[in-house]
Formats: sequence, C-alpha cells, structure tokens
Amino acid sequence: MSAFDDYLAQLRRLDEARRTADEAAARTATVAETLGQRTQRIAEQAASQRAAVDELARAARTAPPQRAAAPAPLADPNAELAAAEQDLHTAEAELEDAEYLAHRAPWLPRWRADERNGLVYGVFALACVLVQLFVLRTVRADGPLGVFGLAAILIATPLAAFCLGWLTIGVASRPRIGDEHAKLERNFRLGLVLCGSTLIVACLGFFS
Repeated sequence: MSAFDDYLAQLRRLDEARRTADEAAARTATVAETLGQRTQRIAEQAASQRAAVDELARAARTAPPQRAAAPAPLADPNAELAAAEQDLHTAEAELEDAEYLAHRAPWLPRWRADERNGLVYGVFALACVLVQLFVLRTVRADGPLGVFGLAAILIATPLAAFCLGWLTIGVASRPRIGDEHAKLERNFRLGLVLCGSTLIVACLGFFS
C-alpha cells in the first residue's frame, strides 16, 4: 500500500470517528432535552396540584397540608423522574378523593344518606327504648303521675328521639363544601318509623 493509500484510509477512519462522535453528541443532546422537558412538565403539574390543594383547603375552611421535605435524589435521573411521575399520579387520585369527600358529610362521608340517617335515628331510638323500659319498670300507673302521665312520657320519648335525630343529622350531615341553605336529606319517614316503633318494642320487652 502506497503512502497515499494509507493517508486515504486514515482520513476515512478519522471521518468515521468524527461522524460517530457527532451522532453520540446528538443523542446526548436529545436525551438531555427530553429530561428537561419532562422535568418542566412535572414541575408544572406539581405546582398546579399544590394550587388545587390550597384552593380546596380554603373552600373547606381548613388549614392546608404541611409540605413534606423533598426525598433524597436518586442516582439515575430517569428513575427519579419516573418516581416523581408516579407520585404525581398518586397525588392526583388522592386530590380527587379529597374533593369528593369535601362535598360529602363530615361524619361517615362514604355512607349513603339513608344509611347514615338510619344509624342516627337508630341510636336515638335505642336510647328511647331504654328510657321507656326504665319508665315502665319504675313508674307505677297508680302513682303520682297516673296513667295519663305515664302514657305522656311513653309517647313523648319517641318524639324527643325523632327531634334529636333530626337535629343531629342537620349538624353531622352538612358537607364542608356546598350551599349552606341546601336542603339535606333527612329521611323523615325512616325516622318516624324507627322512633315511633320504640313504644311497641318497649311494651313487648316489658310484658315478655
């Protein structure tokens, strides 16, 4: 091989090496640009979520959550960005759940209204039965109150239980976010049935 041929071969190898270096630099720049874009997108999403959380806290008249300290950075930027995206996805789901609960009753918010109201009326109805049984076992019909006084107590206790349940529902079922003058579902008939049936239950329990 002549010196000229050797020179051409070296030029070809040099050109190939330069081309390989240029392609590697282009790939590195593309990767760097992609990481930067992902970082910017994640930062924008995180800022939007923080604003949404603060707005929800203001609407619910509660203090915004404390900001947690940033976790230690990972060695791999791609892994760190993937973890950040996963955290954003989890935070988005929790934010949607918080917005749902904020428009529900503070007490047992995941229950349906009839279930929650039934529990409230049921608690007062149980207390009413206990009071009625106590009255039936301790107050004599021929005593100072007489038959009419005893009957008045037995009839008044279910009414009191219903009224207390009605008021409790008005306090416990009012959502944190919503129209303060909106009509609450109080299950009027359910309350009357549960509280009114206590007289029958108490009489059966007394005479059994």
